[in-house]
Amino acid sequence: MKKLTYLSLMACVLSASSIVEASCKYESIQPNTAPDQFYDNRDGTVLDVRTGLTWSLCLYGQAYEASNNSCTGSPTAVTDWSEALNAQDDFNHGDVTDWRLPNIKELATLVEYACFDPAIRTEVFPETPSSPFWTNTPDAEDIDPAPLALGRYIDFYDGSEFNDNPAVSRFIRFVRTAE
Repeated sequence: MKKLTYLSLMACVLSASSIVEASCKYESIQPNTAPDQFYDNRDGTVLDVRTGLTWSLCLYGQAYEASNNSCTGSPTAVTDWSEALNAQDDFNHGDVTDWRLPNIKELATLVEYACFDPAIRTEVFPETPSSPFWTNTPDAEDIDPAPLALGRYIDFYDGSEFNDNPAVSRFIRFVRTAE
């Protein structure tokens, strides 16, 4: 009986710790974003009133579903940075054609450092995977951009910025400057 109780207790502790890991720690870490800085236009776009940037609610490869203000389909992961840069030509949201890959500073404005797994306000961007996302910022140390073309990215598991391992697939969230 003691062994069963111990195993049950350990299972509860392990499952509780995984729940804690996938959360926000606003009580101990000062949030750097606020839900009210984002305005859901209810057309598949979200305006960041602090930066003046408009973000796509859906990720590259998904479609916006107006009836329930959500995204359908699976996001498309892109391995090659040049392919990520060219993806903006494939992305169309209504009559708007100036969507682009964000630079590293722009994408960093979406990171909520009080959260992880994912490090973003999920009440604003509910379907964001805890995965790396491309930016249009080149790696300053990549002296020969032709063969590998390293671009910088942010991992939304914890908000870390990287430029390593060009063969890892990353997702794309497009941005445009608000009018």
